[in-house]
Amino acid sequence: MNYRLITTNNDLQHICEQASLYKSVALDTEFIRTKTYYAQLGLIQLYDSHRLSLIDPVLITDWISFRSLLQNKKIIKFLHSGGEDIEIFFHFFKKFPESLIDTQILAAFTGGPVSCSFSGLVKEFQGIILDKIESRTNWLVRPLSQKQCNYAAEDVFYLLPLANALMKKIETSGWREAVKEECELLCQRRSQIQDPEMAYRDIGNASQLNPGQLICLKKLASWRLGYARKKNIAINFVIQESYLWKVVRYQPTSLSELFHLGLDRRTIRQHGLTILRLVIESQKIKEEPSLWIAYLNHDPVYKKIFKAIKDLIQLIGALIGLSHELIGSRKHINQLLNWHFGLIQKEKRPLLLTGWRAQVLSLELTKILDRYPMTI
Repeated sequence: MNYRLITTNNDLQHICEQASLYKSVALDTEFIRTKTYYAQLGLIQLYDSHRLSLIDPVLITDWISFRSLLQNKKIIKFLHSGGEDIEIFFHFFKKFPESLIDTQILAAFTGGPVSCSFSGLVKEFQGIILDKIESRTNWLVRPLSQKQCNYAAEDVFYLLPLANALMKKIETSGWREAVKEECELLCQRRSQIQDPEMAYRDIGNASQLNPGQLICLKKLASWRLGYARKKNIAINFVIQESYLWKVVRYQPTSLSELFHLGLDRRTIRQHGLTILRLVIESQKIKEEPSLWIAYLNHDPVYKKIFKAIKDLIQLIGALIGLSHELIGSRKHINQLLNWHFGLIQKEKRPLLLTGWRAQVLSLELTKILDRYPMTI
């Protein structure tokens, strides 16, 4: 496979100018994200159907031409499962790719599963079995090996013809605008910087906590995320989620209690006093109605309406030939119910009542919501 390793600013400008002559390009990134909060970019792959380039971010210093390519709305940028790639582009270049189309989303709108793998699609559409052995390699080590470069090159070399084949299927299915909308939503989500005050919603088993414990969870999760960003440390290297949950559940008052809960000595030594202080502070805060979101599922009315909506989504999915997970996930249903019961701002309509989802769901969804007025 022919590719060119791009290591100078002039070469980057040249290949970006050449890529700008085409209607579409394939993009991918390789990165390391183990102990750091922000991904460490190791390589960018670019393929315009004629030139395949492996761009070395360690050596490039002038990214003006690449930013311009990313922002050129006339050029479609194909990625596969591009959520993390979008985050990387936004973090490093303060831009996300305009006119982006994710082939994983494309495949879902052709009736496939929501999370279809790139290698699976390449095998299905092109009959080629990709070797993914280098996927966990260290992309920051220089020089890159031949195997690493070949692996990286394959990810965009086969992506472009795959994308073209999927686009042909989409054109005849009538879902082209829905795909565009879904890809725009993906970019919006991945380029948003999470509010630390909302970090508690990402903690598993939050629904098992009472209101006082949720206040503590909110405070600790906010601190953990803020600290991770400031120090560029993976959040579980600040304190593991399982430990965080135990602290919130039992609300210890001493370092020895933290130890008996199972927290490791490093965490106690570095953050023990801060954790205890935040626990005490949380106990002085009054109950916040907005925190009800995490434990709505204890309410019998909530359970009935949730099941009714879930059953509707599955039925609609079967009728129109799309995965019910694509139409509406558990998270989407919860967003709708939190909106319906006034636990989040009414001004912003939930995803299930906007765009292409509204077209296939809104009439029947409205009937369900009308049967269950705001009583929670």
